[in-house]
Amino acid sequence: MPDFDFVGDAYTANSIYQDDQELINWYVEDDPRKVAKSQLGPADRGDLTLYPTPGLSSRCQLAVAEVRGLRAVSGGDILIAVAGATVYSVTAAFVPTAIGTLLSSTGPVVISDNGPQVYIVDGANRYTYQISTNTFATLPTTEGAFSGGQIVDMVDNIFVYNRPGTQQWAASDPLSTVTQPLSFASKFGDSDNLISMIVDHREVWLLGSRSSEVWVNVGAFPFTFQIIPGTSMQHGCAARYSLSRLGNSFAFVSKDTRGINIVCKMNGYQMERISTSSVENDLDGGVVSDAIAFTYQVRGHEFYVVSFPTQDKTWVYDETTKFWHKWLYVDSFNIYHRHRSNCFAFFQDMGIVGDFQNGKLYSLENDVYTDDGAMIRRLRRCPHLINDFNRVYHHDLQIQFQPGVGLDGAQQGTNPQAMLRWSNDGGSTWSRERWTKIGKIGEYKNRAIWRRLGEARDRIYEVVVTDPVKAVVVSANLNATAGSN
Repeated sequence: MPDFDFVGDAYTANSIYQDDQELINWYVEDDPRKVAKSQLGPADRGDLTLYPTPGLSSRCQLAVAEVRGLRAVSGGDILIAVAGATVYSVTAAFVPTAIGTLLSSTGPVVISDNGPQVYIVDGANRYTYQISTNTFATLPTTEGAFSGGQIVDMVDNIFVYNRPGTQQWAASDPLSTVTQPLSFASKFGDSDNLISMIVDHREVWLLGSRSSEVWVNVGAFPFTFQIIPGTSMQHGCAARYSLSRLGNSFAFVSKDTRGINIVCKMNGYQMERISTSSVENDLDGGVVSDAIAFTYQVRGHEFYVVSFPTQDKTWVYDETTKFWHKWLYVDSFNIYHRHRSNCFAFFQDMGIVGDFQNGKLYSLENDVYTDDGAMIRRLRRCPHLINDFNRVYHHDLQIQFQPGVGLDGAQQGTNPQAMLRWSNDGGSTWSRERWTKIGKIGEYKNRAIWRRLGEARDRIYEVVVTDPVKAVVVSANLNATAGSN
């Protein structure tokens, strides 16, 4: 059997007997110059290829606590970071300096700036930082129309933010952190509270728990924004911090009067579902309201990363290929957990993420194959292999890895290995592990091949790589013979 769709995305159906595909810590890249699979014939070898997700390199240590938010200030020379209750200004050389203290120590914070001024919200309070004078301040509860804020963004040099637990939102003066007492309004298209908000194309999107609407700056007084007629949408937001820019718009975990757990992207004023049934099944029954999302780019791919802390998992949507994969951290017991990243900023031409637990800032590195020295466990589980439920005799399986990627010296990865196991009962139970080598440094003709694989009526193969090497999977080939019933 030639290439049998071994390379693919993560898709586990509601019943594993329908589909039990998995993709962890690899992402799919397609080659548009090659022919994709169709009803007329198989795909070209290498039409789809698996590439390793980025590793983490430590850049600096903040307070040993959750990194709650990051913001590269306009101009790109300063990174504002919050770890625990401490606010830091981080230089281009990744030297952190404490500049202030929040009145809270856990949970996401949102940071925005207009160039000279930084605005931070943590729910109960709002804070400002004047860069030129190095002045940090907690805004008094009497400032503006109300106290507190969970989301802040900036449009036309105006800070916009919400009032927790209400429909209200407010806007500061231009190029200022000051909010006038009457500079506020309410989301009024429906009676649901305002959950989140985002500025997109100079328009302010107000997302409630079951409906949304869009406002724009028209220069009105005392509140400068007005709703855009015809932009009301019968979809709301299930997770306040799941909003993130994606492509030419933004994505989020949605909620409305009919249900929850669909991940969607806006196309103009229309919502488009981007999650698959597999993603939705995986999230079903679990907490999604604490989801945290960000977007990053790598080698032409734009990834929407959404972590679910309570469910302890991270899903990633590739805007380029439209495929999903999981991005997970593995502990010393080989148990998967959500990825270490809790927030993101593009700073000094690097993707920088903050750890959800230990106060570290990392850079995302395409050519680093560990998570700050910790093992990355990459896993691919292929589709069911069935031939009318007749017996099939599996003689050998070859995975086309990029060979010769072993490391130099006496360390893990000098002789990189791949582990294979399989299931003959639809994914319910699994065989013992069998290992083969990917190829030491310079072994460019190495073949990762397993032989004498027995017979089955329904088989699923699973391959795992844990060595810190460039583990690229181009294709797979199965040599098998059909038998009788």
